[in-house]
Amino acid sequence: MHEDLQVPLRRAQTTSRPHLAYVDVGRVGDPPVVLLHGVGSSASTWATLLPLLPADRRYIAADYRGHGDSEPVGESYSLQDQVDDHIRLLDELGVGAAVVIGFSLGAVVAQAVAVDHPERTTALVLLNSIGGRDEAQRTRALDRLQVIRTTDPAESARASVERWFTEAFRHDRPDLVAAECAVVAGVDHHSYGSAYEILATTDLLDRADAITVPTLVVTGEDDAGSTPAMSRALAARIPGADLVIRPGLRHYLHIEDAPVLARLITDFLAGHAPVA
Repeated sequence: MHEDLQVPLRRAQTTSRPHLAYVDVGRVGDPPVVLLHGVGSSASTWATLLPLLPADRRYIAADYRGHGDSEPVGESYSLQDQVDDHIRLLDELGVGAAVVIGFSLGAVVAQAVAVDHPERTTALVLLNSIGGRDEAQRTRALDRLQVIRTTDPAESARASVERWFTEAFRHDRPDLVAAECAVVAGVDHHSYGSAYEILATTDLLDRADAITVPTLVVTGEDDAGSTPAMSRALAARIPGADLVIRPGLRHYLHIEDAPVLARLITDFLAGHAPVA
């Protein structure tokens, strides 16, 4: 367990623009693990999971543009921008290739990185990802996009907690639920909408068979937005992918299910991405 991850995560910033805030903790070794958060969140969302991950790893987690302490987006913001930001951060930190753990939107970005930059990716963990939306699901995502664009982020967060966490977890750990809501409340509104547009309009299932690195796909049985069917479709399309559906859980597995998820990731890394 990482003693240095028991304290609030301190952020540095990229020297290149737009400035991205990031944390870089743990052992300096290869391959490091890069964690990509969801829409409206920040690197702080990993604070529950990170201390449970192997202590012999290096972990890098950045805030997306306009999220956390990163510089807001301009007029446009695309999936390609997010992929470019990932590569730019690796370049600044002198990292050749990395394991990528992505949650929700971060899992979509992770897929794109693995397809476009296979030489910079050693393994993938796709948490609560999107893939193969049907027409009704596409419509719901676009409807949600309009809500995000027209609603204060704090209000959006309060309205989302039932989709993110089970009733039992909301009752037992209101501190963790409130902490995630506070992160979302602080996001730049325009950046929030721009990031959600990427999630709502992107589906990379047809490109997933081009992923050539070891991949673990995980979602919650009761995740209404990143459904088990989507994860099954991704795992079936990605050569050799492992699939885990966590019973009775919803979207925020990396917080509510952190101990189990840490074991899954630890075992996966040991088998597919040993530290050099």
